[in-house]
Amino acid sequence: MAAKMITVWYKYDDKGNKAKLNHIEDGWANGEYPMPIDTSFTNQEAWKKSDWERKHAYLDEQYQVLNVPPANWIK
Repeated sequence: MAAKMITVWYKYDDKGNKAKLNHIEDGWANGEYPMPIDTSFTNQEAWKKSDWERKHAYLDEQYQVLNVPPANWIK
């Protein structure tokens, strides 16, 4: 099995000075914030009001995030 492309999402705290890991998403997302996985998840609609960072990366067969090729920060 080959490595899988993922997006690693980090959300800034309320003070806006520290980004913490929130979740990973299949594929490489290019939006400014994660999109709800289903319309029934109304709490995820509030995500667009938060500050996010994302990192494109790869996930190997043992579910470990790979650093090669290096992941790039995108803000």
